[in-house]
Amino acid sequence: MFIFICLNLVIGLLVKMDMLERLFFLSDGLMMTGIFLLVIAAVAQIFKLKKVSWTWRYDLFAIGSLLVWFGYWPPFFREESPVFYAYPLYFAFVTAFFSLLVANGKAVIDTDEVKRLKGLPSFGMSNPLIVMGAVAASLYFPQHFMLYPITMTLLIIRFSLACCLEGE
Repeated sequence: MFIFICLNLVIGLLVKMDMLERLFFLSDGLMMTGIFLLVIAAVAQIFKLKKVSWTWRYDLFAIGSLLVWFGYWPPFFREESPVFYAYPLYFAFVTAFFSLLVANGKAVIDTDEVKRLKGLPSFGMSNPLIVMGAVAASLYFPQHFMLYPITMTLLIIRFSLACCLEGE
């Protein structure tokens, strides 16, 4: 999810430095692009399309949700609200941390653990479609401002699990 990390850093820094380029991220066209990416990633996940790899599904979905969040939520908060620079930086650091943690921890996992972990996606919140649905639903509840980062963190953890198992 390298592109997701980079986009989060760009958004967080543009907002924190109060640059005019951040207005680009507030456009309706970019929000519609985010919705389009959400739909593409969800359809690819539902039908397990081979043309879209599982890593791209997560990346497209995360980028789409970030664009929708950044385009939809500003009217509900003050312009200088820390939500708009803190969440993107949080997402970038959490994604990088879990990616490094999983990349370094792959060699330590034995075959019995891999078999147990492969059975997890069929159970509740470890199912990627359920987690993606929770993230998409959380976008439409700005009054519960902690719901989106919590569900995104679950998606990032789910991505790390998929990396650990090397695919879905």
